[in-house]
Amino acid sequence: MQTTCKVPFFNAGKKKHWTLKQYKPVIDPITIPLISTQYTALTSAIARMNLNPSSVRYVSGGLDNRDGIGLFNNESEIWFADLPMVFPLDGPTTIAVEKSDSDLSPTCTATESDNRINTKYRLARAPVGSNKIQYNLLAKNQLFEYGGSYENFTSTVMHEMGHSAGLDHEGDVMNLMGGDNLIVTNGNVFNPYIGEDTAGGLIALYPPSPITAKEEVSVSHWRLSTKKSNSAGGFYSVHYRTRIFNAAGVELLKVCSYTKPNSDGSPITLCPEPIYKVNKGQSVKLELTYENAGKTATLPATVRYYLSTDNTISPTDTLLKTTALSFLRNNSPSTFSTALVIPNTATVLRGKNYWLGAIVDPSNLITESFEGKNATYVGIKVN
Repeated sequence: MQTTCKVPFFNAGKKKHWTLKQYKPVIDPITIPLISTQYTALTSAIARMNLNPSSVRYVSGGLDNRDGIGLFNNESEIWFADLPMVFPLDGPTTIAVEKSDSDLSPTCTATESDNRINTKYRLARAPVGSNKIQYNLLAKNQLFEYGGSYENFTSTVMHEMGHSAGLDHEGDVMNLMGGDNLIVTNGNVFNPYIGEDTAGGLIALYPPSPITAKEEVSVSHWRLSTKKSNSAGGFYSVHYRTRIFNAAGVELLKVCSYTKPNSDGSPITLCPEPIYKVNKGQSVKLELTYENAGKTATLPATVRYYLSTDNTISPTDTLLKTTALSFLRNNSPSTFSTALVIPNTATVLRGKNYWLGAIVDPSNLITESFEGKNATYVGIKVN
């Protein structure tokens, strides 16, 4: 969904856009020092946003020259600040806010976009009283989605940079502009990514550049579950884990009671990831989400499905199936199930954990900017 201006008889209904197709923020050196994990995560977010196939570019403006951080000072800036309780959902439950000067323009044209990250993002969940923002990509178990207490800073900044370019919140599909992080995870490595819906929205605002546009496909163990309202009168998408079903389409039982709580709930430390109970020789259906966030609207790709002894899916694992899929960039990520059979062999041991997973484009026939989002997993335990 694209952002529209709302000032009656001035610019109401016009789409937010930039004449110069570039968002170039400067970074506050006081709250985000050059040698800090925050700065590294921020520059990573800028680089990942540039994987989008549109003609808009994200460029770091470097550190601010100490002329003062603030709104509407003719300079796009990113900094940490204590966010006030403006709306009922703001304050400790708001992680970041973007503010642009587009509403001051009769054509809804932006020349400045400021992003403030909340220093008081202190949700009620443990550890009580601490800021719940995580800055690295190397600690999956710190993330709320995987049993920890924290939201990822890179994902948060990418979301706000989507607002900077002219994208609004979205509740109808799994996407970066929703209420949950958009990440692909394989093993203990997770990667924030832009996703199909956001790529499509940017293309609608800024048609693809033949110079910068690349192909980008992905596979994830997350899916759209529902949507929730936000303080601005719109909706956020809510993302839940993908599932494993039996041949009749009934979700299998889990080893432990995995339930993703709301953002202010307790960490899911006792059951950080779903693990499904399966039998040797059983026919199952593995649900995953496939996205095309690249320059070509219809892109054929090979997908291989594996049984692995760990949660890092790789070509050396046991191959179960190879399929050819058509990845459609239609602003709606494709979540569906693929029929697989659990091997009934002596090497598959009862009572042991395994992982079913997929690799998209395993031979790297598609030229992508980033390959770190092409494999994922779902856990199983053989009865």
